Amino acid sequence: MVNCVNEVSRSVKGITVTQLANQLQSVAHSQFSGRLDFLTANERQWSLYFRLGRLIWTAGGEHRFRRWHRLMKQFCPTIHPNAIQPKEKELPRYWEYLVLSVLLKRQHIKRETVISLIQTAAFEVLFDLLHASEQITQISYAPDKQEQFGDPLAPLSAEQVLEQARQSWSEWNSAGLVHYSPNAVPVIKRPADLKQAVSAKTYQTLETLMRGDLTLRDLAKATGQELLTLTRVLAPHIQRDLIELCQMPDFPPPGCSEGGAVAAVSTPNPPVAAPTTAVSPAINAPLIVCIDDSLSVCKLMEQIMTSAGYRYVSVQDSVHALPLLLENKPALIFLDLVMPIASGYEICSQIRRMSAFKNTPVVILTGNDGIVDRVRARVVGASDFLSKPVNTEKVLAIVRQYLPIAPNSIAPNSTPSVTSSKQNTVDRSILVEQPAFPGNTYEMGETTALLLQKGMSETSAIP
Repeated sequence: MVNCVNEVSRSVKGITVTQLANQLQSVAHSQFSGRLDFLTANERQWSLYFRLGRLIWTAGGEHRFRRWHRLMKQFCPTIHPNAIQPKEKELPRYWEYLVLSVLLKRQHIKRETVISLIQTAAFEVLFDLLHASEQITQISYAPDKQEQFGDPLAPLSAEQVLEQARQSWSEWNSAGLVHYSPNAVPVIKRPADLKQAVSAKTYQTLETLMRGDLTLRDLAKATGQELLTLTRVLAPHIQRDLIELCQMPDFPPPGCSEGGAVAAVSTPNPPVAAPTTAVSPAINAPLIVCIDDSLSVCKLMEQIMTSAGYRYVSVQDSVHALPLLLENKPALIFLDLVMPIASGYEICSQIRRMSAFKNTPVVILTGNDGIVDRVRARVVGASDFLSKPVNTEKVLAIVRQYLPIAPNSIAPNSTPSVTSSKQNTVDRSILVEQPAFPGNTYEMGETTALLLQKGMSETSAIP
């Protein structure tokens, strides 16, 4: 049973799944409030936060900030992670949790979204903890009432999340992937040999995705595949040394002057294409949506749009296109003509029936640039055409035609500081800028108690 008042640490030589389950069961039964840390000899640390025995947040591991970027992109695609900047160099341990709290309080994200994000983060953290279980050398309990967290956003059963992670870890082991880390970066090592081993289309896809800056987890999210399925597909090529797995440093902390993308640490044979340095869009830059079932087209358009300073969201499933458009209200839409289930003609016609998109430019992407296609697209309300394959200069030319204002020239509005009833000024440590809501800024206090108990009521008065 966990029954300690002060921080308690003990040394271990690895930890088994059963031992970890017992730890979490003890935490639940004792209604422990505080932080449970697992450390390795090389100072990697995983932190589990509890309130009365319920898991409320997880952090740490190999890729804390890369995980945050991936989860934000998955669950909050209109909020660019680089727009969330701290004012101080040292971030609180639970900085990401504070961001979610403020955005939820402002009703800029839904509670269901927050719950899904926290559940996914917990699953990933516990899976990685199981992956490194034999390397654990120390377990620490740091009791704390966690009052600074306010009401928990999504209290979870740690035992249930661990069971889900354990099942996935068991499947991972059974597939012979025990030595493969989901945080490793696959890169093409022998391009000529790989090209002979797979179809031309498969090779083109692999070449597009394996730029040396996407981990296995990143690739799984980008392709919509299960992590296990994707890694199983790549495993034979890894075993034949056609593809290699490289170590990937974490993204720099928010506010760091270094670039957001970090290249993989590779062996002498580098990836075929070096990653392009990303440009962070202005917080109120125009949002551009691309609806295309081709992953390679969506990735290329993302690179073009974000490098030019625009915010960007892609949709590969035409079924989800209209709900996403209604939620985000983009400034311009690129729409593929030939897609399964619903064609570009059908989607364009539905878009024009909505008053919100009556004047929104819709640019048709097509590989068949014939007069019949042009006439039919005009009838359903298309604004313009762009022939495939996608060309960077042509894409930007057509964007500037319909969005003549350069995105980076739009300066965000500033927000006046807030005064505390106990202090003349409140020392705010984190500034959260929400790209989807131009002109709004969100400040979070250095002391989380002030933020979530008192500061939240104060920030609600900010226009």
